[in-house]
Amino acid sequence: MYEQAVKPIVESVMDGFNGTVFAYGQTSSGKTHTMLGPNIIDEAERGMIPRMVSHIFSEIENAPPTQSFEVKVSYVEIYMEKVRDLMNPSAQDLKIRENKGKGIFI
Repeated sequence: MYEQAVKPIVESVMDGFNGTVFAYGQTSSGKTHTMLGPNIIDEAERGMIPRMVSHIFSEIENAPPTQSFEVKVSYVEIYMEKVRDLMNPSAQDLKIRENKGKGIFI
């Protein structure tokens, strides 16, 4: 699944584009399992997020030393029409906004 659905997004990110991986489905349908995996240490059992992070930092490590990178990550959950920042659990009920210059942002 990573090779077909996510790897092309990561490769576009490494070319300077923004990328989004969106997991959508009913409660208990396996979104968290797919995104995180049962074991982030074991390469065969890693989910999409650990694979993406590993891929991005591997590309950065192999890039020419003259090239610089800025890595920004958002990890949010939308549940019952409420947006939560999963990297900052105290940030609850966030708002989705749109701006002509910035595009869509939280």
